Amino acid sequence: MPIAPPPLGAPSSAERSELLLRQWRAELRLSDRERAALGPELKALDQQLRALAQRRLRVAVFGRVGVGKSSLLNALLGRSAFATDVAHGCTRRQQREPWPVAVPGLEGVELVDTPGIDEIAAHARQRLAARLALGADLVLLVLDGDLTSPEAEALEQLLAAGKPLLLVLNRIDCWPAEEHDALLASIRRRLPAAARPLPLLAVASAPRQAQLLEDGRVRSVPLPPQIAPLRTALLELLHGHGALLLGLNGLRAADRFGLQLHRWRLQRGRTAAQGLIGRYAALKATGVAANPLLLLDLAGGLALDTALAVQRVAGGGADAPLVQLELQGGRQRRSALPAT
Repeated sequence: MPIAPPPLGAPSSAERSELLLRQWRAELRLSDRERAALGPELKALDQQLRALAQRRLRVAVFGRVGVGKSSLLNALLGRSAFATDVAHGCTRRQQREPWPVAVPGLEGVELVDTPGIDEIAAHARQRLAARLALGADLVLLVLDGDLTSPEAEALEQLLAAGKPLLLVLNRIDCWPAEEHDALLASIRRRLPAAARPLPLLAVASAPRQAQLLEDGRVRSVPLPPQIAPLRTALLELLHGHGALLLGLNGLRAADRFGLQLHRWRLQRGRTAAQGLIGRYAALKATGVAANPLLLLDLAGGLALDTALAVQRVAGGGADAPLVQLELQGGRQRRSALPAT
């Protein structure tokens, strides 16, 4: 079921999302104590809203140490901008570079590198995954073999946050050609049910070939990157739905902050979350009704039915979200509300 095109001259989904969020942010009333207690969360929210206003979409790689995340981004860029190390992962914090591609509805695309998820303790890994899910508009989960426990855990967290993602099997050149099909099938068997419709893209970001020298020694010679499936899938996705991805991530950021604020107030004896939303007379004017259905086709491989339900946070109910995003992948519907 394709999305019906908006009437000529009507604002796009991304523009309606931005208008809604601008109004919500302008009407958000916080005490000094709330600003101090939720300072990092408020900063993350405002950063996401600025990215939406500036039409800057962020694509982040995520995965274990040494799976070739940095070399994959270098291959997409066509230059060595992200540091790589053959023996050990050398990314210790998020790094980002602009990706020089023209995408309708966007002013820019950033590629974001992240530390390996197995470099840090399990609790810290969960916090990092949550921050990534909030900040990135699209995630590339990079593997270099069969799915491991840390990768499965990270994937579950991203799915629970309703994060659009692509699965990338890097270093396919390290596996014999006759084993490729068996490896891909094994990965799919280990995926959570909700992730099985996701495209699984096999690439080689920094392939090498053994070369026999005249003196009998063997040396490793670099070959050009083989990332055409990933590049094609990314460009198709961004050209088709880039601005929409940006808008949805802004709505998720507002929802996450609204839940955190509501819980913080309830924990301090507030029986009502007054003033959190304000009046929403502009909802219908912007074309964002109570439950519009947006169908997102991720690179032809995953249909995401994203139902956007905006509801007033009213007294008492700790489970009353500002914006509820539900993600349907295949036949399984998952809540897109991230844990706090």
